[in-house]
Amino acid sequence: MDLLLVLLIVMALYVAWSVGANDETMALIAGLNMYSISLIVAIGAILDLLGAVTFSYKVEETLGERLLSFNLTIADALIIVFAIASWLLVASLKGWPVSTTHSAVGAAIGLGLYKAGIMGVNWSVLGEVVGGWVLSPVLGLVGAYAAILLLHRAAGRTIRGFDREFKVRRLSGWLLFLWAGVTAFSRGANDVANATAFLTPFSSSPDLMRLLGGAGMAVGLYMIGRRVVKNVGLELVELDPLTALGVQLVVALILLVGTYMGLPLSGTHILVSAIIGAGLAKRVWVNTSNLKEIVATWVATFPGAAVIAYVVCVVLGGMALI
Repeated sequence: MDLLLVLLIVMALYVAWSVGANDETMALIAGLNMYSISLIVAIGAILDLLGAVTFSYKVEETLGERLLSFNLTIADALIIVFAIASWLLVASLKGWPVSTTHSAVGAAIGLGLYKAGIMGVNWSVLGEVVGGWVLSPVLGLVGAYAAILLLHRAAGRTIRGFDREFKVRRLSGWLLFLWAGVTAFSRGANDVANATAFLTPFSSSPDLMRLLGGAGMAVGLYMIGRRVVKNVGLELVELDPLTALGVQLVVALILLVGTYMGLPLSGTHILVSAIIGAGLAKRVWVNTSNLKEIVATWVATFPGAAVIAYVVCVVLGGMALI
């Protein structure tokens, strides 16, 4: 096997592992204290893997084929994945909550600008991607606000009796687990493409590469992601079971539809915006200091990864290696 391909696979697996390690998809379930963390992350890991293997091809096409106006070489793909991995490493050392999706798009744009200038980027496709980044959190906030009001109104009308609170909690817990599973499947399909989009074109078995990427996500979630799952769900606002269900429902639908459309989205930003919508609907306090940090790193990630990719291209180009 070609050495460059081996390096590409190794770095892509690191990216996939990092995505899984920072996957908070199942966090709202953990906040209910109805299921063990081990069970929650195990189910999430399995569904991440299934989504990656069966449903990632549309987002892969957007990132690996449509975003840039030229066909990538294996060296190009290696530069992009190296830039993603480098930005993730910097973010991990700094403790920044970054989006791998923004890193992947930024790295691809940096390479495209170096190789072909402004003509190297399909700006209409980038517009679709950025539009998805802007619209999906807005939909998350508005959708969660509306869903929670409707769910609480429906529960008040249909579930009665002295044990009403217990019934609502139990039903919400089961439905929340179901929709968290849909979210995990969609997130596996959407996020694994950040690694596999630049890998599958150079493999004789794209499905095997997706399997490796999905396995990397699953292992990252099970090994390290449980800490994120424990902590993220209630960081911004405290959620009761029915409210958590409304948030999870909206996040799952946005990710599922976005993945079907081939849009690389940030599940973290959708979840955060939906939780803010929940706080507004419930009229409770929201931790805006965490929100400011997330927004700041969101803004910095895209150009940061682009600069890394561009600088690597300049260095390698100066050495006549590309």
